[in-house]
Amino acid sequence: MTFWEDLMTVPHELRFVDVDGVRTRVLHAGSGTPLILLHGISGHLETYIPVMEALSAEFDVHAIDMLAHGFTGKPGGDYPVSRLAAHVIGYLDAIGAEKAHILGLSQGGWTAAFLAAEHPERVERLTLVVNVGNPHMPIEELGALLAETTNKAVFSDDREDTRTRIETVISDKTTLTDEMVDIRFRIYQQPELRAAMPGILASTEPAVYRRDSLTPARLASITAETLIVWSEDDPSGAHGGDYYRDNIASAKLVLFRDVGHWPPYERPDEFAKLVIPFLLEGLDTVQEATI
Repeated sequence: MTFWEDLMTVPHELRFVDVDGVRTRVLHAGSGTPLILLHGISGHLETYIPVMEALSAEFDVHAIDMLAHGFTGKPGGDYPVSRLAAHVIGYLDAIGAEKAHILGLSQGGWTAAFLAAEHPERVERLTLVVNVGNPHMPIEELGALLAETTNKAVFSDDREDTRTRIETVISDKTTLTDEMVDIRFRIYQQPELRAAMPGILASTEPAVYRRDSLTPARLASITAETLIVWSEDDPSGAHGGDYYRDNIASAKLVLFRDVGHWPPYERPDEFAKLVIPFLLEGLDTVQEATI
């Protein structure tokens, strides 16, 4: 399937919203309680298109290109998670939402958790999907590897380098379509994105990472019910989600088999069936398990 086939029966709008002067790209569909979807580092909103139909049947869904990512504006400087979170708060203000469900993947999950800790009054329910931000991660090693693989793709004119970059985060390579590669390749070809990339990667520099990391004290500030979705095949290890489950007051953990770093993309149907009841009714609908 193509992304158009995923969306062809879904009323939706691809639009740009002014967020404190930053032109922010958004895929919007549905109605009801706002649900904000946040992608990973160097990513973009298309990550969530496979689950848009299911989620928008129940919620007012906003998949955004985060600050400096995708086709959202790149105002300059570094883009630590604290700044990404402030941009999301600005987006909530721009759409007039006092509270929203927040769902984040990878760095988007880090951003979501940081936001929920710093602004608990703005978060209804929180979903963290194989997120980074754990202060115990070997960030020197992982940050260097991420910078190497990302820069190789961003500054290359060969689509296959983009494909290789995306393949590092998925387990089933057959789920990676040429369409997804082409979209990300076009994003990476932007001169503005290339200029912003050092600032985007700054969040993985050890001193910046530790400053914004999800310490036990920061996680203890999260009051929202939290669903943690992890993967056996995630590079950080199958048990990485335990840290967040054990340090957030009201949280449960579900582990996916045979999935890499993108459960919403690789297993959209099962992901939606897990997340929707949680967002509607809370943690009582969640049974900790491996699926």
